[in-house]
Parts: sequence; C-alpha cells; structure tokens
Amino acid sequence: MTDANHQPATSPAIIVVAYNRPESLSRLLTSIAKATYPQVKNIPIVISIDGGGSHHLAVKDVADRFDWPYGPKEIVAHETNLGLIEHVFSCGDLSQRFGRIILLEDDLVVGGSFYAYAQHSLDFFAGDPQVAGISLSALWFHGFTQLPFTPYPDDGDNFFMQVAWYQGQAYTAEQWQRFRDWLQQDGGAVTPEDRMHPMFSDFPETDWFPLKTRYLVKTGRFYAFPRQSLAVNFGETGTHFSQPTSFFQVPVQDRRSGWRFQSLRESVAVYDSWQEMLPDRLKRLAPELEGVTFVTDFYAQRNPELVSAELMLTTQPSDPNATRNSWGLTMRPPEANLAHGVTGDGIRLIRPNTIDRSLRSRFIADWNRYRYFSNQRPIGRWQRVRYLLGRRFSRFR
Repeated sequence: MTDANHQPATSPAIIVVAYNRPESLSRLLTSIAKATYPQVKNIPIVISIDGGGSHHLAVKDVADRFDWPYGPKEIVAHETNLGLIEHVFSCGDLSQRFGRIILLEDDLVVGGSFYAYAQHSLDFFAGDPQVAGISLSALWFHGFTQLPFTPYPDDGDNFFMQVAWYQGQAYTAEQWQRFRDWLQQDGGAVTPEDRMHPMFSDFPETDWFPLKTRYLVKTGRFYAFPRQSLAVNFGETGTHFSQPTSFFQVPVQDRRSGWRFQSLRESVAVYDSWQEMLPDRLKRLAPELEGVTFVTDFYAQRNPELVSAELMLTTQPSDPNATRNSWGLTMRPPEANLAHGVTGDGIRLIRPNTIDRSLRSRFIADWNRYRYFSNQRPIGRWQRVRYLLGRRFSRFR
C-alpha cells in the first residue's frame, strides 16, 4: 500500500493512435492539452496516423496544427493501412524507446488527472510481473450481460481484472515486451480450451482485445484498473462500432492529484476474465468457504458442463435439495452478501450438474438478476407513457 503523492520515476510518453477521424482526434488532443502536468518536464507526444483513410490528410492537418508546449511532438503518418491490430501494436512497441507510455485511441477524451494517475500507477506496479498493464478506465459494466459491475470496496483506489480493457492504457517497456514475447511463442485466437467466455471468439480478427485478454488468462496476469475513470470513450463509428453509442459515457476525474494504491497480493478486488471474483479472494471475505473448491458465477454466464471445479457459487437456478449452502442476493456487490452472512437463496453453492436448465426456471432467475443488478426504481404508468411519446416524437424532429 502506498499514498502515491511522491515524485514518479520517469515521465511516460503519450502515444495517440489515430485513423480517419479528424474531429475525434481534435477533441482528444484538446483534452490532452487541458490536462494537468504537475512537476513534469519534457513529455514526448507521438501522434501515429494509420494510412489509407479517406480523411487521412485532414487527420494529419489536425496533428500538424496541434500545439504541445510540454515537450517534443512527433507525427508518424503511415503511407499504407496497417489495420487496427498492427497499428496499435506498433504504437505499443514505442514503449521500448520511451520506457513508459500512455496509449490513447482517438475516440477517447481524457480527464485532467489522467497523466498524474498514469505516472503514479506505473511507478507503483512496475515491479510486479503479474501486472500486465494499467487501464485508465474504470470498467463499470459487465461485458457479457451489459449489467452494472461494481468491484468490491477495498483499501485502495484500484482493482484488478483479467480483461485487457482498451479505453486508455499505460505500460512500462517490460510489461509490453512480456506480451510481445508471449505473442511470438503462444499468440493465437481464443479456443474452447482457454475456458474463456464464448463471446471472445465472436470478435473480428481485426480486433486485438480478445488476443490481449487471452494473454492475461494464459499467463495468470492482470490489468490494474482505477475506481474512477481517467478516460472516457465517445463510442463513435469506427473499427469497434458500426453505429455511434453513448453507452460508455461516465464521469472522468479532472481534479485529483493523489491516489492510494493496493498491490495485487493485498487486494481482494481481483477478478478473472469472466468478471468474477477469484475464489481465493472471496475466501478472505467468507472464511466458511476455506477448503472448498469452487468457481464464482454471480452473473450466471458459465456453462455448468464446462466447469471443472467441484462446486459453483452461482445465481443460476438449481435443485433446492442439492444446495450445499446459500446466501441472499440483497447487498451490493454480490460478494457483500457472503461477507455479511446475508440469509436467503439468491446465491447457491451447488454441484454443476444440479443446475435447473428448464426455461421457466432460467427466465425467473434472469428476471431476478436483472432486478438486482439494475437497481432501478419502477416507472409509473404515466411516466412510461411520457417516455414512449418522447421517444416517438424524437423520430420526427
């Protein structure tokens, strides 16, 4: 544990990944220019522009006109189209030149505190080989159900997850090189043998996100996440999205200057690639689980036929007579119900083969999970009518 107000070891370079979106790049660069850079001198910024886009010249013009008073500015304008994976990876390779980097795609906006956070987090986690990178975005939703996700409150401003979240990243040269070394030896598409969520196999081959997450899973490494976002994604049309979306909009931290970090070893807020807390960390909250071999499944995404552990701690429906132990599903996040011994049957410790696969039971369980995770106040009849009318009228504006 540390209170990260000390002077960091080095000043990371800012690497901007741009392609075919001049307005997006301008917005990101404006937010970078407005950020705070306390006690920092000579910060390099590299704007890497992939080739081939119809707005390539306009993007380069934005980069050329950008004024950067904090250090050297470099523009790398590729003549040919590298594609998203090769372009991002070539930008990541700049970590070997600069020692530490902050990697930002052009559809982001950064908060005023983004650089200070990246500095201090890189400084704190650089010595832990299990930490593979730093996220600048606080992952607030469950990626497979789109339901809210809240990491367990811990004695620190960070949590850990085996998800290579792409909405603002930071790396040391060593962290990035370990990934590159693995990529040469074992890099490949997600397979069923990886025991990852099937959704990772649905990503296009042009997306590096599942590949980087597979690296975390196969090597037992994690990203360190903030509990408050330092970058936000505008969800604009591009490689990731066919239609614009505001789904990723969250508050960004503009004014904070100090953070209290907790190490991977100390933290209980450690999650796997399914966004489920690791069993050994959950046992710290619920000592009665000591000696029990299980997997966590609060979001009910695991296929019981593929679970190798003896037991599942799950919200999926099951035969009541086969329940080993149970807890209520009332407190938030779900782990709190075990930590505080909440009685009920919303969370069950069961054998995988006792899960009730009937449609009726599954629909009831789905509804109960939605009510729990969404935590929404019921909408009145008149209010519902107003919203429906507003939605319909907005189509004819």
